[in-house]
Amino acid sequence: MLEQQIQVGKSKVIISTNWVSSVFAKDNLIISGSADNTISICDINNGLCLKILKGHKNWVRSVFVKDNLIISGSWDKTIKIWDIDSGECLKTLEGHKDYVMSVFVKDNLIISGSYDKTIRIWDIDSEECINRLENNDYINSVCIKDNLAISGLCNGTIKIWNINTGECLKTLAGHTNMVNSIFVKDNRIISGSCDNTIRIWDIDSGECLKTLAGHINGVMSVLVKDNLAISGSYDNTICIWELTSGLCLKTLKCQGSVESVFMKDNLIISCYWDKKIKITPISLFPGEFGVFQSVINSFKLTHHLEREVMDYLGC
Repeated sequence: MLEQQIQVGKSKVIISTNWVSSVFAKDNLIISGSADNTISICDINNGLCLKILKGHKNWVRSVFVKDNLIISGSWDKTIKIWDIDSGECLKTLEGHKDYVMSVFVKDNLIISGSYDKTIRIWDIDSEECINRLENNDYINSVCIKDNLAISGLCNGTIKIWNINTGECLKTLAGHTNMVNSIFVKDNRIISGSCDNTIRIWDIDSGECLKTLAGHINGVMSVLVKDNLAISGSYDNTICIWELTSGLCLKTLKCQGSVESVFMKDNLIISCYWDKKIKITPISLFPGEFGVFQSVINSFKLTHHLEREVMDYLGC
């Protein structure tokens, strides 16, 4: 059975100081944004917190890493750019009139989506907002594909914009509740929604190619690794899907609502309302899909952290 083609290792847990809403991994670091207004940088190998970045005045809703920069979006209506090595805040971008819910970086551009119903395109070097795209509802998620900006809205639609002209090229309708997360892979948009589904869309035609159903509560985060989609939901599960068939290959049971998921090599990194970040190694049996590296044989935390480590999945 397909269910048996994925191996899951035991999760390790990093304890945060508050509700963790966004995670990103780079090299041996986990970067997370929290409701305590801070950004934490932790060592992925031993779980140690290396730095806590303070400066935002409200919940850090979204983090993204580009080279040696951390870009964060906050409910304080600002975007901040930080040096990942020193932890110094280099720049603060102001202009949004409401919560900044999502940030994404491509080349020298930052795209931000806000509850002020706008997408803003920023030049990292000049710190200027070079374009402002008016949406018709609150924005939960944004990303960039080539010269396209893509936004997921609370009214259940996805909009595709030309960054250069500011023209809205397409509106994708199909979700029946807010779109919380969007991810672009090749010529496809993968979206997760509070209607409990994931949809796969063709960027050129705007057609919904497939609907992945199986979650019983809102899908808060979705990403793609090769031909697999990983989704985190408020139903306390992470699902691993095969995109071509649309089949759910594995369901990982968690002990809390999953707020965000990220994939690094063969590690699923997920964060939760209960102040925890989980690191779960997975692999596929040899010869199947050829996606992930071999499963990590050992994943040990330092002694002082061991007492805080919990195995949620029981795998």
